[in-house]
Amino acid sequence: MSRSNQRNGLLAIVGNLGWPMLLGAAATSLFYVLVYRGPLNFPAMHRYFASHPVAFVASSMFFVGLAALSLKLVEVLMQFWGTQLVSLKPPPLDGDPIEAVPQRLKELADLPPVARSSHLCRRLRDGLRFVHRQGDAGQLNDELKYLADLDAARQHDSFALVRILIWATPMLGFLGTVIGITQALGDLDAQQLATDIQGAMDGLLSGLYVAFDTTALALSLSIILMFLMFLIDRMENQLLSMVDLQAAELLVGRFQQVGGGQDPAVNAIGRMCRQMIAASETLVERQTELWASTFETSQQQWSRLLTASGERIQTVLQEALEHSLRGHADRMAQVETQASDRAKQRWEQLQVALTENARRMQEQQQELIRQGEVMSQVAQATGDVITLEKSLNDNLDALATAGRFEEVLLSLSAAIHMMSARGGGASGKSAPVDLNPSTFKERAA
Repeated sequence: MSRSNQRNGLLAIVGNLGWPMLLGAAATSLFYVLVYRGPLNFPAMHRYFASHPVAFVASSMFFVGLAALSLKLVEVLMQFWGTQLVSLKPPPLDGDPIEAVPQRLKELADLPPVARSSHLCRRLRDGLRFVHRQGDAGQLNDELKYLADLDAARQHDSFALVRILIWATPMLGFLGTVIGITQALGDLDAQQLATDIQGAMDGLLSGLYVAFDTTALALSLSIILMFLMFLIDRMENQLLSMVDLQAAELLVGRFQQVGGGQDPAVNAIGRMCRQMIAASETLVERQTELWASTFETSQQQWSRLLTASGERIQTVLQEALEHSLRGHADRMAQVETQASDRAKQRWEQLQVALTENARRMQEQQQELIRQGEVMSQVAQATGDVITLEKSLNDNLDALATAGRFEEVLLSLSAAIHMMSARGGGASGKSAPVDLNPSTFKERAA
């Protein structure tokens, strides 16, 4: 028996997952046929639904969720229809005996298939079976509440696939964004970035557009699924509320209580209980009135106390704030004065330093001008000496050739001393003038 239940549970799980996936795959195929070859063949659809593998997967998940919600909507509408067909024969005045439970179960079994598969029929069937097992309807109300909780849990579990898709679709969009950004950065060519920045940025931006489009698509599709699931969930909650009310009307108080006809003290105990209940209600009402008046008096006292305390606290806080603000203002004034004095001191020191630097720079500039003039004179004297040296060498050569060396020796020496004195002891190096008569004679020879 356990293996059969496990097999039925697995078949139910496969059925709940198989039909949405099958219909979702068919809807996805039809949608992309319309995108590539139908009236949806325009750039915007290709950009958002066919530009990235993640977009294909997100669209497929959306259509699977849409198929699951469509099947759920059909089921809820069928439940509303079947609930209207469920009914039981009215009980007699003294209520149905426990032995009439099989007959009521047979009435439910004779209903149309749509009514038998409804939540109300299942609730009535489970309640009648509970009464038949217990042999008493005293705990039927608690059992109906338990069955209502079970139906609410089943209703919540029926949206499990859609909840998973609503959660996974945005995650898939974020994954597509990460993959797109990684691919765009990976395709970025450093050489192209150095030579053609505009082209590289265009390629990077085109990749980023595709990456962020996947997130936009996934978020939009998940919002649509979430909104549809909310509407269908509200419809099913209203259905379950209606089932709770109708089940309570059809079953609660329908059956005779065991022991009512066999024990004569039951009626007396019932009257005593009703009197106790009435007395308790009166006592509760009086106690409620007393508590209300007490609470009202306490509230008035608390209001007066809170008002007085608030005024006192406000006065104390105002005085404390004024004192601290005055102290803060004095401290700020002192800090401002100290800062102003320090800034003035620093500024005077800076002006003195700048004046001293300007004076030194001016002295350095004058010294550089003087040295430039000296160097110009030295260069000019050096040129004159070189020219004179050349002339003297030519004259010496000429004199050596003529054989008059000793006659002009003294005049040349005087001329050289005069030029040296004119050059001011120039430091420029030149070729020495050879005044040795033997040298002249050797040159003449």
